[in-house]
Amino acid sequence: MIEGKNEFYGSRMLSLLYKKPGLSRSDLADMLDLDRGTVSRIVQYLVSSGLVEEGAEIQESSDQAGRKKIPLFLSDRSGYTIGLEVQYEFIKYGAVSPLGTELYSGMFHRAPSGNLLEDIVTVVNLARNAVPGKRLFGVGIALSGLVDPIHGTLLFSLSLGARNEPIPLKDELINRLGVPVFLDNDAKCCCYDVLSWPYQGPGANPESFIYTFCEFIENPIDPGRYDRIGIGTAVVLQEKIFYGSRFAAGEFRNMYADPELPGQFGRYSKDYFNIMHSDPERRALFIHDLAGSMAYIANFLDIQLVYMGGGIERYGAEMQEAFDRAIESTWLYQEYLPRRIQIQFAPSDEKPAVRGAAAMVHRHIFAGPIHEGEERTGLAYLQALPNW
Repeated sequence: MIEGKNEFYGSRMLSLLYKKPGLSRSDLADMLDLDRGTVSRIVQYLVSSGLVEEGAEIQESSDQAGRKKIPLFLSDRSGYTIGLEVQYEFIKYGAVSPLGTELYSGMFHRAPSGNLLEDIVTVVNLARNAVPGKRLFGVGIALSGLVDPIHGTLLFSLSLGARNEPIPLKDELINRLGVPVFLDNDAKCCCYDVLSWPYQGPGANPESFIYTFCEFIENPIDPGRYDRIGIGTAVVLQEKIFYGSRFAAGEFRNMYADPELPGQFGRYSKDYFNIMHSDPERRALFIHDLAGSMAYIANFLDIQLVYMGGGIERYGAEMQEAFDRAIESTWLYQEYLPRRIQIQFAPSDEKPAVRGAAAMVHRHIFAGPIHEGEERTGLAYLQALPNW
């Protein structure tokens, strides 16, 4: 272990390599204003700990007599994080490496009377057993509903049983699992998937964007029907998730909803859109309503990037067409300053909330605290792990 200033600068080096892979020892020395000897000693510790790997030697200039440098990278083999997406019907889970490689994934079907905390513990242990012999960095959990990520409390959720009073989860889970635990709303977790591994997808290094997470719960008997549809949205401004004053930023009701009708979309009946997959007219209305709400937010905040995932990508072409029309109709200066925003859809074979929940932990470790007041990051976090 290293401590004091060496621990501090070691954490800074991990953060720099996380954001800009391939830096050399001399690059780190210049960026941190440290002498080469100090940098070499700290890097040696990071390499011997399995956190950093050396790349192939590179000639720094065309002059063959010039200096050569050895690029450094975070190791994708140093450990892993478990990510969970928790819904009423199931828990999707995965083991994800620091660079976003999926090591294992699965789904746990919850019983209607299942206990939320016990189900989470069961799933984490399933994932742990599937990846033996590797260091577990922590657990990230994406929850449906309003979440206080600082205290790790599910504040309100119609589907997860937090209707009358909040459900504190973080402290008990840490006690049961023995590793750090992070919790947040599912749509907000999807944002970490974009922020943490942007070089793996479109829109490299986005600073501000909207993420719309559409969860379509399929009926196991009737493939043309959804049992439930849930829409969540999150807003990222200057690489920071915007939470609002009550952790409710991004929660919305359809701007075209009938105020006399129940449900998020308020159209004809609560489950009116459940057969949208097999009914083109209902699907067109659903997409029209969702596109209109998202376009209004994008224009109001002057955001140029919109991500969508969780199932809506299967209607990608229809969604983009409706979104284009909605952007034009809700943008005041379309005649003079025409605007078009290309939606970036998550690949259909990925689980953005699961990956994002894992990325939330990795980002906290390697890019600094994700919330104010959280002290341990970087090496201080890693060296305090029970399996270090």
